[in-house]
Amino acid sequence: MTATSDKARMQRLQRLESTLKKRLENPASALEALVSELELGEARKELWEELHAAAMRDGKEQDLGSAYVKLASSRRMQKLELWNQADILMHAADFYQGVLGDAEAAENFLERVQYIAPGHPEAFTRLERRLQALGDPRRLVELYSLVAEAPPPSAGDIGAKVVNLIVPLPASAPISDDACRRLVALTPTDPGLLDTLETHCRKTKRIGLACVVIEMALANPSFPKSIALKQRRHVIDFYMGDANAPGQAIEHVEELLKHYPADEKLHEIAQRLLSVHEVASRAAAALQRARAQARPA
Repeated sequence: MTATSDKARMQRLQRLESTLKKRLENPASALEALVSELELGEARKELWEELHAAAMRDGKEQDLGSAYVKLASSRRMQKLELWNQADILMHAADFYQGVLGDAEAAENFLERVQYIAPGHPEAFTRLERRLQALGDPRRLVELYSLVAEAPPPSAGDIGAKVVNLIVPLPASAPISDDACRRLVALTPTDPGLLDTLETHCRKTKRIGLACVVIEMALANPSFPKSIALKQRRHVIDFYMGDANAPGQAIEHVEELLKHYPADEKLHEIAQRLLSVHEVASRAAAALQRARAQARPA
């Protein structure tokens, strides 16, 4: 930073401090000054708090609220580093909750923080408490899905929480496709969650999604091998049945025949796949290997 720009910055800060102490005429301008400080790595938490207090003192609550909303949807915001965006949204949530008393708007800001910085500890804790108080299990599951890859320490056993929330959900309250996919990240340590997701997808008539989540879990090298074998049978049943995509079953038939070369049901499925042109040769080869492996020495 040059001497000239450093001087301009100091003058800007002095003007901001003065207006916060005397009278807040232009909340948007004060907000811009604090955003500029954030860009320079200065959190200035005390000045954000003073801004909120000045808005209350001078009857500028609605003006500052509007300024937050405008900033949050601006190109200016999009150009900021993600952690700076998260800081601003947290300040906006504080203002809407603490000053305007608008819990719903504060919740929306906190949700945006989770999309920008999944697992943000404070945003997560506040959102979890809010949704628990509202008794909204579907949205709680959506929240947990956002932090599935990196849960904050305060989250506890998210896998168990998700299972307990999803099981009672009616078919009329489906978890979003994206959330189901995100939750697969928890299955290596909570493999029972995969059964819950599969059941939920079937209940909500999304067989294709059930196949997707199983395939995602099986693709993770950390997923327990013994449970993976059982899940391969499930996904084969889907592909050969309701999903009506028999060709997709071949990889799983091949893998299971390596482990169970004498399994009659697997042989029957492989025989059916001989009539599916794109995988017929693979099915024939898998059958040949299995018969050779199962043949007494």
